[in-house]
Amino acid sequence: MPPTSSSPPPAPRSLLPFLQAMTYADSAYPSGRYTLSHGLEGLVQAHRVQGADEVSSALADHLRYTAAPGDGVATAAAATAGPGRIAVLIDLDHELSATKVTHELRRASTRVGRQMLQVTTEVERRLGGELPEPLLSYAAAVAAKETPGNQAVVAGLVHRAHGLTPRDAVATELTGLAVGWAGAALRLRQCDHIDAQVVITAAHPVIAGLAVQCVQVASDLVPGTGPESGPESGPGSVPCPGSGHVYANSPGRRGWRFLGRASPGSDLASAAHETAPARLFMS
Repeated sequence: MPPTSSSPPPAPRSLLPFLQAMTYADSAYPSGRYTLSHGLEGLVQAHRVQGADEVSSALADHLRYTAAPGDGVATAAAATAGPGRIAVLIDLDHELSATKVTHELRRASTRVGRQMLQVTTEVERRLGGELPEPLLSYAAAVAAKETPGNQAVVAGLVHRAHGLTPRDAVATELTGLAVGWAGAALRLRQCDHIDAQVVITAAHPVIAGLAVQCVQVASDLVPGTGPESGPESGPGSVPCPGSGHVYANSPGRRGWRFLGRASPGSDLASAAHETAPARLFMS
């Protein structure tokens, strides 16, 4: 028999992005996502969602019309933006905040995003590393309060730094949302543990399709994020007079108007949830 080693062999580098994705999608990751119901509590309080079947149906609608068009596209755009695109990221961050129409949605997003950024920074420091660009510049902008620090933008940058593709970054975040949604349903007594797993598993095909769509929209939305775009040019880029470069925060050919949610029912439930006399979740 060959001699055994006391230390295990290093993991193949191709496995590392997957392992990082599992870490961030885990509900135990200390970003504060366990405090969010993603709007489910408001829908339950309004008696618009009752029982496991309606929880599952509402999750699919939330993914399609709320999470993917807003946070999903923002995650894909952030995961694609390379070094030197800090102005695009800040612009994207502010635009994403503007799509969240209630205070509780904006606060929940930035609270989780800033916490995720803080934990990632501290983990890298303790391991003797440092944040790569553009995550480092973005973190500095968040610390200086130049940009909100929304969870979707932070997540896209963090996943990019760990080698995840934009598609897989979006899928990781949407899966984390589905897990959180099912966990909230369990705590709100809308399902049991098996029902919760059924809800999550039923969402997987929806998430897989939406992840691809989010990347496609992001490449059309943000300059320089398409598969053929370099760091200094992109669809819809505006020439900077006399420099030969482009304005970094020029929107793509579709413009920022295509970023955002289309869920007035959820927004109304969120507005009522803000002033509810009793609640378990921030959102």
